[in-house]
Amino acid sequence: MAIEEMKLLSVVGKEKYIDDFIANYLIDSGIQPEDAIRVFNKGWKLSYFNYDNTARGLKKQCDEAMKLLEIEDVEHVEKIELDESIEELSEHLNSVYESISSLKKYIVHKNNLLNNLTEKIEILKHLEKINVNLKDLYNLRYMRFRFGRIDKTNYQNHYSDFQNLKAIVFEVEEDGNDLWIIYLTTDNYSKEVDSFFNIAKFERIWLPSEIEDIPSEYLERAKDRLSKVKSELEEAISSFNIAKKEYKIQLSKMYEKINLYIKISNVKKYMAHDNKGNFYIVGWMPTSNLEQMIPRLDKEKDIDYVVKSHMEVPNIPPTNMKNNKFFKPFEEIVKMYGLPNYTEIDPTKFVAITAFLMFGFMFGDVGHGLILLIVAIILSRRKSKLGPILVFGGISSIIFGFLYGSIFGKEDIIPQILISPMEDIQTMLIAGIGIGVVLILISMILNIINAIKNKNKAKIFFDSNGIAGIVFYITALATIIGFAINEKINISIGIVIILIVIPLILILFKDKLEGWMDKKKQKTKISFVEKFFELFEMLLSFISNTISFVRLAAFAINHVGLCMAVYILSDMLGGVGSIVVNIIGNIIVIALEGLIVSIQVLRLEYYELFSRFYSGDGREYVPINNEKEEI
Repeated sequence: MAIEEMKLLSVVGKEKYIDDFIANYLIDSGIQPEDAIRVFNKGWKLSYFNYDNTARGLKKQCDEAMKLLEIEDVEHVEKIELDESIEELSEHLNSVYESISSLKKYIVHKNNLLNNLTEKIEILKHLEKINVNLKDLYNLRYMRFRFGRIDKTNYQNHYSDFQNLKAIVFEVEEDGNDLWIIYLTTDNYSKEVDSFFNIAKFERIWLPSEIEDIPSEYLERAKDRLSKVKSELEEAISSFNIAKKEYKIQLSKMYEKINLYIKISNVKKYMAHDNKGNFYIVGWMPTSNLEQMIPRLDKEKDIDYVVKSHMEVPNIPPTNMKNNKFFKPFEEIVKMYGLPNYTEIDPTKFVAITAFLMFGFMFGDVGHGLILLIVAIILSRRKSKLGPILVFGGISSIIFGFLYGSIFGKEDIIPQILISPMEDIQTMLIAGIGIGVVLILISMILNIINAIKNKNKAKIFFDSNGIAGIVFYITALATIIGFAINEKINISIGIVIILIVIPLILILFKDKLEGWMDKKKQKTKISFVEKFFELFEMLLSFISNTISFVRLAAFAINHVGLCMAVYILSDMLGGVGSIVVNIIGNIIVIALEGLIVSIQVLRLEYYELFSRFYSGDGREYVPINNEKEEI
C-alpha cells in the first residue's frame, strides 16, 4: 500500500539560461509543475511568460518538408543539444525547405513535360505516314477535318454508309482492332457528318495546336526532346535521392530540436519571471528523482533551489501509486472510486486480495472459471485494462470451484474439498457474514492508520470507524452471537455500559472532544438532535454493511441454481437440442453471472469498505514528460 514519496522543489535562476535549464534538468526529471505565481505569492512582482507558438509552426513546416522528401519517419537522435536558437533553427529549416521545394518543383515540371511529350508522340505516330503540313489543314477556309480512331468492325459495318456521306474519308493506319482515320467535310455538312460518326462510335483525337508542320518532322524533333527531358529528369531524381539522404539527417535533428522547444514552451506556462531577469519554477518530484538531480543542481552557480516536504507546505502533493506487477491491475478499480490522497493509504493491495476472495466466493466454478481465464488472457494480449483483472477473477473462480466441487455448475463430477453451497446453505450464509465482519474490522483498522498518518487524534479514538467504533462493533457482535448461541446475554451490565454505551457517547460528542484535545473552539455548533440522528445512521450502517455480505453466499448458491435450471431444460429437449441448450445456457451463465458478480464485488468494495477508511480525493501525478501535447 505504497504511495511514492514526493518533495516540493523550488528553483530560481537567470532567465537567459532558462531554455538550457528546462532541457537539461526539467523535461525528463519527473517534476509535476505547480503554478509558480500562486506558490511564490509573497508580494513579488512576478508575471507569466508569453506563450510562444513558433516551435509548433516550425513542426508543421518540418512535417511538410519530410512529406516532400517522402520520408515517413524521422531517425531518432540519442542526444539533442540546443546549439541553435529558435530563430536560427527557423532560418535553417526555411533554407532546407526552399531547397527541397525547388528541387521537387523542378522534378514535377520535368515529369509533366515528359508526360506531355509522350502523349503527343503517341498521337502523332499514327500520322507519321501522312506527308501533309498540319498547318494547311488548320487553315482550311470552307472545310473541316477530323482525326481519330474507330473500331474496325464498326467501320466495316458502316462502310457503305460512309461512301454516301458528304465527306472524304482517309484510312491512315491500322492498329490492332482500331482503324485510324481522317475525314474532311464542308462547314454546311459538318454537324450531320459528325453526328453519324458519333453513332458509329468514332473517337475523335484533338491534335495539339502547336504542331504546325509535317507530322514525321515534328515527331522526330519531339523524340529528341523526349530523350533530353528523360535525361534531365533522371539527373534531377538522382539529385533528389542524394538530397533525401542528406536532408533526412538534418530534418531528423531539427525535428527533435523543435519537439524539445515545444516541450520547453509547455513547461514555461507553469513558470514565472520578474523584471530583474530571473525565472521561477516550483513542482513536486519523487524523492528518488530528486536525489539524482540535487548533486547536479549544486554544481550550477546561477541556480538557487529549496526542497521541502509536504509537511512544510500548505498544498498537498500529487499521488503516484507504486505497486508491483501482481497488484498493479487493481489500481484501475481504485481509480474508478478516486485516487488516494497523498496522506492516506493506497488501498490497491487490500482491493486485490478482497476482490479476489469475494469474486471466487460468489462465482466458484472450475469450468466457468477456466473459460473466463481464457477470455481474460485474450483481452490482456489485446492490451485491455480489464483483461489482467479478469485473469485473477478466473483463477479465483477455479480455486473456489475446487473448494466447492463445482464444474460447469455440477457438483457430482469432482469431490468437494471444503463445502457445497447448495447442501450447506446455512454455513455459507454464516461464512459470508463472517467474512464481512472481518473485512469491516480491517477497513476500520485502516482508517485508524490513516488517522495516525495525519495525526488526527479525534479520528483515532472517537470516530465511528476509530477505536471507539471498533470496541462498540466487536462488543455488539459478541453480545448478539452469544445470545444466538446460548439464548441469553452472558455479559454483565457494567461491561455492556463500558464497551457499548461509553464508545457511543464518545462518538456522539466527537466534535467537542476534538476541540478539547486540539485546544480549539468549535467553528460550527451541531444540535443534539442532529448528532443523535448521525449516531442512529451509524448504527444502521453497521447493521446494513454487515448483512450486505450475505450476498457472498447468496450468489454462490444462485450460481448452482442457475446451472441446475439450464440442465433441467436441456434434459427436457434431449438430442441435439440438449447440446445446444447446454452450450448457450453456460455462455449466458458465464456472461450474466460474471457481470453481476463483478458489480457486487465493486459495490462491497466501494460502499461497505471504502466508505469507512478511504476518501479518494487525491490528484493524479502527471510529470511534464507524460503530459499530452496540446494541439
